[in-house]
Amino acid sequence: MHSSCARFGRLGALLVTLGTTSAPARDERPIAEPRLPRLTCYAGYLELESPHGLEGVRAAIRQALARKDQAALLFLEQRLAEVIGKDPQAALQVLEWAYTAQEPEMPLYLRAVRETEAVRAPAVVDRLATMAERHQDPGHQAHALMALETQHRFEPAMLERLTTLAKRDTLATGVAMNTVRTLGRVMDNDFQRTGRFDPYMGKLLEVALDSNEPDVRALAIEMGTYPDARIEGPSLQQLAKLQREDPDPDVREMAALAMSSGRDSQAVLDAFRESFPQEKNECVRWAIVRYAVRAAGARALPLLKDFAQQDARFRQDHADFKALYDAGQVDFNRVFPDKANHHRCEG
Repeated sequence: MHSSCARFGRLGALLVTLGTTSAPARDERPIAEPRLPRLTCYAGYLELESPHGLEGVRAAIRQALARKDQAALLFLEQRLAEVIGKDPQAALQVLEWAYTAQEPEMPLYLRAVRETEAVRAPAVVDRLATMAERHQDPGHQAHALMALETQHRFEPAMLERLTTLAKRDTLATGVAMNTVRTLGRVMDNDFQRTGRFDPYMGKLLEVALDSNEPDVRALAIEMGTYPDARIEGPSLQQLAKLQREDPDPDVREMAALAMSSGRDSQAVLDAFRESFPQEKNECVRWAIVRYAVRAAGARALPLLKDFAQQDARFRQDHADFKALYDAGQVDFNRVFPDKANHHRCEG
């Protein structure tokens, strides 16, 4: 039997749907090893690809596309990743196909490459980045960037390339946001593996400070909140600048959230004390209030009292937070859900 057919443990449910037997409902499946349907694999697809490697899988994919056979396409996407495996040359060949292919063939190729070990080969990383930089179609650019998201880390040169791409004035907003998302997700991968954080955060904040698109600036800041990392030094100073000066209230609010992870909580409170009087948007002021509490807990209460004296709309917030902390609560994640929201804001 073909090895791909034998892997019933992982793809058994899919293979059942491609055979002559209907899959039982999840809660009706027997505890015993499920039986293969009489028609294993499906309708000649694997017979087509088996002797011919990549080209065979490609032919099978095109056959499944012509038939609009979504179950087969799901299987073949996984099969393509399996055939590529650790081989950078195979990955580069599939990227060549993807470069000239259209929807829905193109994203299938790039998703398959994304899930291989070969995707981390320098030549493959470079080719994906080049597709993101140079292809004329935003869809190709976006899917190339998503294929980079499984990298364990980015070297400085690649960080610089993607940062430059994200700030490009002529780049479609959606592609710029995909670039930022890729930077943030690889930052999280690297942080989880090694604790490395600052190089990525610095580049994300560079985008946040330089981009002309408010959605891109907000996302660049938001991605910096994903790793469980404490922000300090120049990054905290840049966030404070964004929180005071960015023209978009959503960006200022996101900067306040990111600042609440600052290692020096007193520096965060000092920055909020400076920005609150000049902030005119009620929802951003509310963000400053709650994120001051997130940053410093009960030590933020004197600052909240000061805010309430400046703006009567926050008197009840100060009273609510004080009552919760006086009752012995110490964890913001327990305090905040019990706090009534007195403002017509999302947060």
